[in-house]
Amino acid sequence: MSLELIAIGFLAVLTPGPDIFLTIQTTLNRSLKAGFGVLSGILTGNAVIIGILFFGFASLGENTYFQFIVSFFGGLYLLYVAKEIFIHRKDSMESKNVDAKNLYLKGLYINLSNPKAIIFFGAILSPFIHQNTIIFDLVSLFLGIVGAFLFAIFISDIFRKNLLTPRVSFFINTFSSVLFFLFSIELLRHAVSKLQNIL
Repeated sequence: MSLELIAIGFLAVLTPGPDIFLTIQTTLNRSLKAGFGVLSGILTGNAVIIGILFFGFASLGENTYFQFIVSFFGGLYLLYVAKEIFIHRKDSMESKNVDAKNLYLKGLYINLSNPKAIIFFGAILSPFIHQNTIIFDLVSLFLGIVGAFLFAIFISDIFRKNLLTPRVSFFINTFSSVLFFLFSIELLRHAVSKLQNIL
C-alpha cells in the first residue's frame, strides 16, 4: 500500500472539477443515496480510464483527434448539465426522486467526457506506479480517490440535513450551474484549440 498514492488520489479528487462538484451538488440537493449513484458512475469511468492506460493505450489520450472529440462532446454535455441545474434550481428537495440509472450514467458521462482525467491518470501511472507493485499501487490510488469522494458525500449529507434551506439550495444550484457552464466553456475552448491543430 502506498500512502503517497493514496494522498495523491485524495487531493486530486478534492481539487475543483466537474466530478467533485457534481457529487457534492447531487448529495446536497437529493440524498446520500443519490450521491452514491453519481459516485458509482464516476468510479466506473475512472476504472475504464485506468484500464485503457494499463493496457498500453496511453498514447490515445495524447491523440489530437481524440482530445478534440472528447473535449467537444464533453463541453456540450457539461453545457446541458449546467442548463438542467439552472432550470431546476428552485425545485424543492422533496420532489426529486432518485433515479439510480440516470445518476450512474450522469457520473459516468461527466467523468469520461473530461480529457483531463486521462491526462491526470497518464501522469500518475508513469512516474508513481512501479511495474513490480502495480496492483498495490493502483489499489492505493483508487483508495485515495474513493476516500475523497466519500468524505465529500458525507460532509455534504451532514450539511444537507442540518443547514440546507430552500434559499441556500437555490444559491448552491445557481453556483453549480455557473461552474458547470465555465467547465463546458473550458472544454469547448480546448476542443477549438485541438481543431486548429488538426486544420
